[in-house]
Amino acid sequence: MATHIIHPQQFLEPENLDAFLERGWRPTGQSIYTSDYLRTDDDELHGCLQIRLPLTDFTFKRRHRKLLRRNGRRFRVTHERAGTPDEELLHVNRLYMREHPDKTREDLEYNVYNEDGQQVLGTHLLRVYEGERLVAFSYFDVGRRVMYTKAGIYDPAYASASLGLYTMLLEVELGLERDFTYYYPGYYSPTFPAFDYKLRLGPMEYRDIASGEWRVHPEAPDPAPADPLVINRQYLNEARLALATVGVRSQFREYPSFTGRFRPVQQGENVMLDAPQLLLIGRPLPLEFYFVLTYDNEGQRYRFDIVRTANLYDMRVQILSKRGTPRFTTPVVVHSRIVESDNLPLVVRKVRERLDGSTKA
Repeated sequence: MATHIIHPQQFLEPENLDAFLERGWRPTGQSIYTSDYLRTDDDELHGCLQIRLPLTDFTFKRRHRKLLRRNGRRFRVTHERAGTPDEELLHVNRLYMREHPDKTREDLEYNVYNEDGQQVLGTHLLRVYEGERLVAFSYFDVGRRVMYTKAGIYDPAYASASLGLYTMLLEVELGLERDFTYYYPGYYSPTFPAFDYKLRLGPMEYRDIASGEWRVHPEAPDPAPADPLVINRQYLNEARLALATVGVRSQFREYPSFTGRFRPVQQGENVMLDAPQLLLIGRPLPLEFYFVLTYDNEGQRYRFDIVRTANLYDMRVQILSKRGTPRFTTPVVVHSRIVESDNLPLVVRKVRERLDGSTKA
């Protein structure tokens, strides 16, 4: 499943958070989600990989020890269970938003409470002070043996103190004190460098999507783990060529509206298409229905579906990517699944049969 979100209605036991993170899920606010792809603010698509830092036998790098010592002499740190954000937190957040409007959000309560005012994750808060002045803080979720960092905010006037990195190092230090096994800093993208700093914390592991296994992340740039978006496109190109050999024309399209799967879904509502890219096959059907072929990296299967418009409008979507790749701009839901299989010749045969049938009809 490439993209999904769960909104727990009751407190998630610490061992259950451990299990979710192990399977490639991660917190956002007080929800748990998974996505192998990233849609940036400029409407570009990238693959992303979940990473974690093993804490067993972990030692800080020399430069990180130096930063901990230097900042430890200058600042004092408090640790508490997260509650309603107070004015000093809100003030620092406002200062940070002026410099980094895309890296935080005005409603800090999003990190602490769900829409029903519940805290269903074990969310903690670190505060960093210079004297009595709050200069940085971070939110992180604690499981039984693991922790997940989800927000680090600092006063831009103190940027030279590397407070964003400092709060992460403090969290790691706390995990070591508690004899935790892993520290999860979220994900990074092989083609979007904004998150590369996470890889510099120490020897990382990444989760291989197809196998579900955690593997050692190479410290050198090459060989880097394969980009999930590139893999997805390779399989779709293979299918496009196979379809062409039997006379079926298909068109490759990016599908940025896959992010629509993060919206709340009413019971019984059809689920939006779960794919960042697709092959548009044949002509549009009546009443805004379409034949589409997608590939699921995790299940390693093709999916041939009939989709229909979702009666939604994606205000962000661009007709072309910056590289000039055409987009499928209509948000759609899966109306019916014709075939799902890892057997490409079978899928091609089913596509051909269905197209022949629809033409005769």
